[in-house]
Amino acid sequence: MKGSQWKMHALSLATTLGVAYVFCAIFDALFPPFGLLAWLAPASPWPITGSLTAFITGFVLFTAAGFVLGALYGIAWGFWNKRLK
Repeated sequence: MKGSQWKMHALSLATTLGVAYVFCAIFDALFPPFGLLAWLAPASPWPITGSLTAFITGFVLFTAAGFVLGALYGIAWGFWNKRLK
């Protein structure tokens, strides 16, 4: 179980960011100028809002970023958990 600890953190953060993206996309559709994605869209190299393709691209980007960040967190957590014991 300890070897797959980083996978659990990565999957949970990827799922969380994917769901957060969906909620942000819904909020942006209801209130276009005030959403988080409308604020992030100019800084993104790919379109993340405005069409179905952009929605899918944004969803994949947020989920992949969550997986990477979660994996890094899980690896660091495992490392420091062993170090501090």
